[in-house]
This record gives sequence, C-alpha cells and structure tokens, in this order.
Amino acid sequence: MICVNELAKLNCNKRDILEPLLIVLTPFAPHISEELWHVLGNQGSILDASFPALIESYLIENSFVYPVAVNGKTRTEYEFQLDADRSTIEEIILKDEIVIKWMEGKPLKKFIYINGKMINVVI
Repeated sequence: MICVNELAKLNCNKRDILEPLLIVLTPFAPHISEELWHVLGNQGSILDASFPALIESYLIENSFVYPVAVNGKTRTEYEFQLDADRSTIEEIILKDEIVIKWMEGKPLKKFIYINGKMINVVI
C-alpha cells in the first residue's frame, strides 16, 4: 500500500513500473494481480512472467530526514543528503525560522550533528 500511495502521488501510470510491481505482488495477492495483468493488455498468466531483476543501486539511501532539536527537544525536521557538509547543514539550520524562534535570541553554545542520526542545537 505504501508503494501504491507513493505511485499515486507521482501520478505514475508507466507500464515499465506497474508490470514488475504486479509480478512482485503476485505471491501476496494472486487473483487481483492476475486481473490487473490482463487489464494492462498482457496475454497469458502472470505466473509465467519472469521475476524482475534486482538493481542494487536503487537500494542505497542517499538522503535522510534529520530530527532537529533545540536543547534536546525536537522542534522540526530537515532532509539532507547523507554526504552533505557539516558547515552547510549548520548554516541552513541556524537560519531556519523555527530554530531561531526556539533559540529566543540566545547565543549558540554547541551544534551537535551526527550523520544519519540527528541534529541538536544547544543554547
């Protein structure tokens, strides 16, 4: 369902994406997969179709949604690339309206950034 919701958001109706999805879905929902297979215009059974090949490059995460905390309390979230520079991230976070609001004009004591985990602004 997560996949279907994401594809619906993208307004995806490409056959190259939907056919492999149906093949992967077949063990879990064989009857509806067979029906949809024929709706897509395929002849024969979906059970005769070959399973999609694994493309490992699609499995690698390259961004992360960081929880941003001010004094240990999560106030907002930001998505950054995992290979992003710490100074760039710090600059963006310290210019954020929500972080500025919670800093209440106090000076920054410490900026804690743990790659792939969290960001904490200590005042």
